[in-house]
Amino acid sequence: MFLFRKLATLSLAYVIGAPRACIAQIPHVVPEGHVGLYFRGGKLLDAVAEPGVHVHLPIITRLVNVQVRVQTDVVRNVPCGTKDGIMSEFERVEVVNTLQKEKAHSIVKAYGADYDIVWIHDKIHHEINKFCSNKTLRQVYVDDFATLDRSLESALQSDLDRYVNGVTVIAVRMTKPVIPETIRRNYEAMEEQRTAALVAMRTHEVVERELETERVRVVSTARKHAEEAEIKSSTEARRARLQAETRSYEDKLTADSKRYAVEEEAAANQALLTEPYLRLQATRVWEHNTKAYFGERIPTLMIDPVQPASPATTASTWWSPRERQQ
Repeated sequence: MFLFRKLATLSLAYVIGAPRACIAQIPHVVPEGHVGLYFRGGKLLDAVAEPGVHVHLPIITRLVNVQVRVQTDVVRNVPCGTKDGIMSEFERVEVVNTLQKEKAHSIVKAYGADYDIVWIHDKIHHEINKFCSNKTLRQVYVDDFATLDRSLESALQSDLDRYVNGVTVIAVRMTKPVIPETIRRNYEAMEEQRTAALVAMRTHEVVERELETERVRVVSTARKHAEEAEIKSSTEARRARLQAETRSYEDKLTADSKRYAVEEEAAANQALLTEPYLRLQATRVWEHNTKAYFGERIPTLMIDPVQPASPATTASTWWSPRERQQ
């Protein structure tokens, strides 16, 4: 850079002291993120210089470096007069924007190298004045301040797209407006009261949520115990029903078994009561439990059974006709 300045100084001295036909071009630098535009005799030339080292004719040619990367325009001390007659001021409004490289020449030709003064700085003043004139101080300072940056961004971009077509607004940042001290203290006191009321409301909501949570827990616990008791009662009733059914089934099986045994025994006895079997049993009884009497005058044999007291004394007595007559 020092070399370029030295060369420019020497060239200027040479130009001043040299005839017009011997005027030489001097070097200049276009920094990165810029394009170089040339004015000669007040007219914008068609040439557009890319970043780097270039040369131009001194005195008659003026170089303008135009920034084509993201830049921030700062607008200071923007007045704001509200509809209730109170004046305030926005100390700093920042507009982040960028100029399209291919549109730089046409925009500078139409609006000059300071195009941002017209379409950003002056436009910010106009839009804020329009915004404030329809709002009260409270709306500007409290209620609608959060939406002001988006409103400005939208208004700026709308006009730039309509008239300029090559500048893009990326963001708008701003500080709270400066208002009279007495009004500011009143707003601060009101904000403190609002904050205290908000804290009290939030505390009340937290307490209500805790109570609701406790109520839900109690109801849930009671419902759980009721369901457990119902399940237990149902289980016991089912167990009792199953036990009754089991006993009934067992009693039925026992009765069926006894009936079957009696029927089988009766069938067996019925099968045994044949003439030979009865005769055999009579013979056995006669052999063990009877007394026989023999004589000349006994034409027949008669057996009278006597109910025995025991198997040892049970007997049948034989009587002759003579003894029976006596």
